[in-house]
Amino acid sequence: MQGKVSRFVDLSKVPVTFIHGNPHIDNYVKTFRGSAMLDFDRSRMGPYCWDIIRFLSSLSLRREDPDGFLDKKVIEYFLDAYIVHFLNSEIPSKQLKMLKSVEPEKWQMTTKDYLRSNKRWAKKMREHSIPVKTESINILLTKFLESRNELNLLNDYQVSEVGLTPGSLGKKHFIYSLSPKNPDSHMDSIILDVKEVYEEKNTKFFFSPTLHHGERMILASKVFADGMEEKLGFCTHQNKQYWGRQIPSFAVKVKKFLDKDEQCDFAYSVGSELGKGHRKGLRDSMSPELIEKDLLLNFDNYYKVSKLLTYELNLAFEATLRKIKLYEAYRSW
Repeated sequence: MQGKVSRFVDLSKVPVTFIHGNPHIDNYVKTFRGSAMLDFDRSRMGPYCWDIIRFLSSLSLRREDPDGFLDKKVIEYFLDAYIVHFLNSEIPSKQLKMLKSVEPEKWQMTTKDYLRSNKRWAKKMREHSIPVKTESINILLTKFLESRNELNLLNDYQVSEVGLTPGSLGKKHFIYSLSPKNPDSHMDSIILDVKEVYEEKNTKFFFSPTLHHGERMILASKVFADGMEEKLGFCTHQNKQYWGRQIPSFAVKVKKFLDKDEQCDFAYSVGSELGKGHRKGLRDSMSPELIEKDLLLNFDNYYKVSKLLTYELNLAFEATLRKIKLYEAYRSW
């Protein structure tokens, strides 16, 4: 999708800022620390319109009504939130109403409970367990903690379990379960996810503001969701770059298709986050008035491009389903 945008938008004329890169609905998460659009693997400097095009497409794909695109009312909610928070970036972004009443279950109250439940990341870690005393994984953990100036954590904690789980595009996740050395301690356990980062090459319009891609992801977290993620760190090990965080025991996402009111809720919440983030992500030499002016002049085109790419995705999905049915029929022949 990102590569096709340049066919319909002259990106050389679009203001550049720090972009989220992949603001789709499944990346919106509520934890004990609040709720926000997370997952900054694709974050970088780039034309601000990409985040808008990407998000509107994601929102449309999750509508209850499969026909058409987003209602005018939903677009108005998005624009209102984006402009207000871009012009007043000190205002906190709006939390998603749909998740406000969601409370943690018993197994999500603490990390110890989470580990005992053997769900989600705990289950993944155990399904792909590796020996705790493996030298290379302990070196990786040490480098990660060094980046946080937190080596002293190992004075009170020990590595009790480790898993090497597969991620998207072949990237590896090292999942560390750290338990208090003192079994009578009231300290909670800790789960760390130290994963290999995406190292996409810089292009004319999309590029990393840092040499280390783990550092890029930490900067993006501060721009778009400051304070949401715990124990962020980055390091290089065996010529590969890594980024890490503490896995929260309580994390919930929206898994349903959305009616119009729910779309408006999502549009306002993410619009506020993107507007605020794009303002914070501007380089010193970039005037915020340039984005404000471009948005007013060109939003209709960004809307149409998002609509076009969404229809193209739907066509590709339908073609894939037809292929699957054809192959199933072939087996019966």
